[in-house]
Amino acid sequence: MRLLKLRDDMLLVRHGSKRVVLDKIWTTKDLKYSLAERKALSIKMIFEKMPLYIGENELIVGSRTVYGATAETGSKPSCYDYNAMPSYVNQEDINYFGFNHEFVSKAHYTPDYSIVMSMGIDGLLEELNEKNQAYTTKDQVEFGQSVQIVYQGLKSLILRYADEANKLSREEEGQRHIELIEIASICYHIASKPPETLREACQLFWFLYLGTIIENFQFINFGRMDQILINYVKEENDNELTEIIGCLLLKMYDQYDLILADKNLMGHYSAQHNVTIGGVKRDGRDGCNRITKAILSALSYTNLPEPLISIRVSKKSPDWLMGKASNLSVKGLNCMAYYNDEKVIDSLNIAGINIEDARDYGFGLCQDILIPGRGDHYCSGGTNLTKILLKAIESTKMKNISYSNFLDYYQEKIIEDIDEKLKAYNRWENAILEYTKGNRQCYFDNLKEGMLLADEPSLGLSDAQAAKSEKEDVHVELYIQSLMSPLPFTSALYHGCVESGTDITRLGCINKDKGFMILSPVIAINSLAALKKVVFYDKRYTLEEVLKGLKANWDGYELMRQYMWNAPKWCNDDDFVDDDAIAIIAMASNKINTFKTPSGGNHLAGVHQPHPVFAGRHLPATPEGRFAGKPIPVTLSPENGTLKYGPAAAMRSVSKIDSRRIQWNSCLMLQYYSSTFGENGGSAKFTQMLRAFFKMGGIQHQPNVVDIEELKVAQIQPENYKDIIIRMWGVSAHFVDLPKDVQDEFIARFDVL
Repeated sequence: MRLLKLRDDMLLVRHGSKRVVLDKIWTTKDLKYSLAERKALSIKMIFEKMPLYIGENELIVGSRTVYGATAETGSKPSCYDYNAMPSYVNQEDINYFGFNHEFVSKAHYTPDYSIVMSMGIDGLLEELNEKNQAYTTKDQVEFGQSVQIVYQGLKSLILRYADEANKLSREEEGQRHIELIEIASICYHIASKPPETLREACQLFWFLYLGTIIENFQFINFGRMDQILINYVKEENDNELTEIIGCLLLKMYDQYDLILADKNLMGHYSAQHNVTIGGVKRDGRDGCNRITKAILSALSYTNLPEPLISIRVSKKSPDWLMGKASNLSVKGLNCMAYYNDEKVIDSLNIAGINIEDARDYGFGLCQDILIPGRGDHYCSGGTNLTKILLKAIESTKMKNISYSNFLDYYQEKIIEDIDEKLKAYNRWENAILEYTKGNRQCYFDNLKEGMLLADEPSLGLSDAQAAKSEKEDVHVELYIQSLMSPLPFTSALYHGCVESGTDITRLGCINKDKGFMILSPVIAINSLAALKKVVFYDKRYTLEEVLKGLKANWDGYELMRQYMWNAPKWCNDDDFVDDDAIAIIAMASNKINTFKTPSGGNHLAGVHQPHPVFAGRHLPATPEGRFAGKPIPVTLSPENGTLKYGPAAAMRSVSKIDSRRIQWNSCLMLQYYSSTFGENGGSAKFTQMLRAFFKMGGIQHQPNVVDIEELKVAQIQPENYKDIIIRMWGVSAHFVDLPKDVQDEFIARFDVL
């Protein structure tokens, strides 16, 4: 079968033979164009020059083949720097801004590919010709011209693939000859016109994604793929749909083998893009369709960690949605996540997002909720509950303080932190707005006064971006928006940017909301419960004594640590812990929701903690008994070794949180033994459990279904267990590809208190 052959080709990285290192002579920085146009010309240069690849079994074509060199590129064919683009920033630009953000992109975008698909590339270019006549400012004209340049470049790339397929067809006979002729015909058509068939739609969809990933380097998502592609289904039967969609899904894994130089995440590049399926449509009707079903059918053949599949489960969803999805989950396809459609829509609508947009939500990289092509919710910063708690313990000067007073003091510090960081973000956004209006001096005055930072737009992104390199001195990429790094290709895939002549990095998209992270919640919750029990109620130790234990990393304080570790913990349906957790999250969320963005949106609250191993490395010892540097739990999931009463208790704890105040993220990730669901009726059991969680008020669930003993053997014999997929946080990977400390953390999730 074609999909199985394509899967083998992908895992063997046959397309890797066409990868090249970016030629150092490629540059646009000395051309007499604006910064935005030079950026566009550098992307166009890649489109026009990068090597082409068409695999022998492919129906959907196009691969990113130009990368940067690393010290190991010569000896390791997968070791490339994916941040590769011809230089477009010159010394005059650097002098003007006072820093160099040439290759910066926060990524984490989820465009609306249907914008260009509906009008075709020529339609977009014609619209831009008209807009350029109507734009009134120099910045608008330069923006319009930059978008024209990149999409003329995309047109060139597609025509190159059409010619290549034609050339290859002359070397083939029989069925493959016919297929290559059809690939060429499709590419010739979509290089100018809107797609008319599903094959044409999938091919243009992929080329548009390829453009965004070349421009942003990483972390671009696919949005509601089933809602976009259903418009092109004609008379295809189910098998044909599964094959076409499967070909597209397999293309989404073509960079999995790339090795990061500093291994700061998972050892491999792992694009971790997200596909959203199911849920209701913008008009409120059920959105499940034949493409939704084809995606789930194709996944049983592709069986890979990516793309991540986010499943919106509505009360209107047909039974087959959960039936097919649950069957994949219980079989170990641990790239699936599930969302309570009504709860998410309600929370977005309450936050001020109009109901049509709220119904159209999708996901970013780490399951961050946003509106594809309309909202860029990532990211106005984050407040780290654990770090604030540690500071509160150290800074309180009150002797014999009561728990109630300490809790009030802690909450005051959280409020102060949120206030400081959101005001800092708003100063940055206001400066960007003034810059866009032509008041450049306001922007530079803010830089000089320290209200803006050269390395990040808000105080809080250092906490929000929790993944750090293994070595403190290793350069960490900046996931920010920068005036020095416009995104003309991506901007055209967002409603509002072309209409207003404003790049997305200048807040051009129509939805002005931003997300704000409530970080490391569970360590803070468990630590607070331990202090409440051991210090304030049982009075075994004082805060001063606990502080000494923390600073010593519990060395010489093991008895104290044991008391703290054995105190009540989150995710056990214990109101002693849960009541304070609910109150703190509600308080923080309400504070976040009171802030408006200067451009007219809202700050959305998200409870989120990614990167459990890497975020833990930079966190000192904590009062619940954790040692310094040890991993921390994912978002609202139980801390490793503390789940006493199973998944049902964890779901009850999480369901107590008021979903109406959480608009951005609130994941509960749980691990299940493969035997939990059995051989027969396992998917029905999973479905019943998930529906019960949603009925209680749960918002989102990310499951892992694995054989824990198999994982332990896989660490010793990785060559025999290459297909095991696990989800670490909002991202998934093959277990054997992960660094050992990440593997060990995952196995430790099965420990019990």
